[in-house]
Amino acid sequence: MTATTAAATPRAQDQTSLAPEKLLHSGNSGMVIYRVGQLNYEFAREGRGFSVDLLGYINDKQQGVATTFCYEEVFGVKDRLHWLIHMRSPNEYQKLLEMVDHDEEFQGISVVDRLPEKGHGNWEKIFLESSMYERILCPQHGLQHHHDEPDDPQEAANFVTSARHQTAQPFGDQLNSSNAGAIVVRTATVKYEFRKEGRLFAFDWQEHVNRELAGDVTVLLYEETFGQQDRIYSLIHLRDLDAYGALAELDRSPATDERIYRKPRVHESKGGGTWERLFVPATIHDTLLLPQRPSTPARA
Repeated sequence: MTATTAAATPRAQDQTSLAPEKLLHSGNSGMVIYRVGQLNYEFAREGRGFSVDLLGYINDKQQGVATTFCYEEVFGVKDRLHWLIHMRSPNEYQKLLEMVDHDEEFQGISVVDRLPEKGHGNWEKIFLESSMYERILCPQHGLQHHHDEPDDPQEAANFVTSARHQTAQPFGDQLNSSNAGAIVVRTATVKYEFRKEGRLFAFDWQEHVNRELAGDVTVLLYEETFGQQDRIYSLIHLRDLDAYGALAELDRSPATDERIYRKPRVHESKGGGTWERLFVPATIHDTLLLPQRPSTPARA
């Protein structure tokens, strides 16, 4: 990738005027609220404008509490938006509710007429009815797969240890939801019987990729909390779309087949087997997200 291409690649951190070191993201946060919403086709342009306005205000007013980024689903459902709301812990959500309930400027963004020539209305008409839903994601924990202990005093407030400690990639080299050019959200449902084995497989695959493609790919593992039991999320952060080609090539390589896919994963007492036995069939799904490009970058 050339320097020109790199400069042209939009990143989610361009959606805010805050400096990168002041952002919460998939690497340093303690939890993520993953929100999805489907735009009505006739109001898609207005819906994107609403998202840009709302994110800009929330990120400025909730600095250190929550950082929200918006992404477009591509090669999937047209005009479906995805938001990642990064926070330290569930306790911080109270501060967001306080803003929603009492901040007049926030409420103005939410109720201003965005459809003056299309029947009037705001977000309640812009989004398809019943299409918005949220899931709570927490960095995978409990398996002691951390390469170091958190030394950032702010991380002491995290709900669980942040995901950036899952990999040996130096923090400065890691890609995350703020600086990645694209993200593949891979979801999978682990069979209850193999809940530990499934997570260990995901960690092994992740660390293999992080080691072999450092600088171009960073994979971090999350699990759904307060939702479906044993649904895990691999957030595959790509420097750009070209990096997906390198990832696909690595995944098909004989070395990956030998080290990852053919490795025994199930103890003989449970019948033995490799990774194929670990997951509920047809539950591994990939969704490609690109950062929403604001009409005017918030930060140079």
